[in-house]
Amino acid sequence: MSGVDIWGALKLDWRIHRAVALVGGGGKTSALYALARQARDGGRTVVVTTTTHMMPHPNLPLTDDPDPAALRALVDSCGVVALGRFLRLDKLSGVEDLASALQAADVVVIEADGARLHPLKAPGEHEPVVPPWADAVVAVAGMDCVGRAVGETCHRPERVCALLGCGMEHRIVPADVAAILASLQGGRKQVAPGMTFRCLLNKADTPRRLEYAREIRRILGEMGIESGITRFAQRERGGACLF
Repeated sequence: MSGVDIWGALKLDWRIHRAVALVGGGGKTSALYALARQARDGGRTVVVTTTTHMMPHPNLPLTDDPDPAALRALVDSCGVVALGRFLRLDKLSGVEDLASALQAADVVVIEADGARLHPLKAPGEHEPVVPPWADAVVAVAGMDCVGRAVGETCHRPERVCALLGCGMEHRIVPADVAAILASLQGGRKQVAPGMTFRCLLNKADTPRRLEYAREIRRILGEMGIESGITRFAQRERGGACLF
């Protein structure tokens, strides 16, 4: 995050947007733990969890018990807690009744999509898994997708091609990223009425990528969509150093 107030950049207020779901690609896990860190630094208690799968944090206490009283006791003791269970060795999966986390913590941050480390995606039929109780959805894209071919850089590239009306060899431009993020079949899929929608333009870690991010933010702004720009230093990626 390199000094960026992500909550502020996205114009999100943790008193109002208590449950934030992250979708898309290009750094969701880093953003999730950064949002959790900043909320905790602001004096809030936090639960991080997933409706799909996510990389576990090596330094956060983990529980698979969604009972509000038990979860609240752990959150009160530790400040930030991960809620989930290992159904596979390398990824944390969600548990039933994730909504109970809202009874236990001030803020809940949810990884609600997967991209297999790709910076840009269009969701499949079953994606994303945005909980109906989310207050805000943040669609993430990595600026390292710009200038690269759809087939090389996108998760579910056939769906990206369908949204853009292009072929696999088409090279992504900033307007493409904005179109995918803003689409009801892209970044805004499963964003219900009443949910706040934002975009996070990540990996703006070179002058050129920052220029791409600013252009995408301009286009999104013309659509009435707020967005923020961030980058994570190498040591911050994945969020391990944040706790």
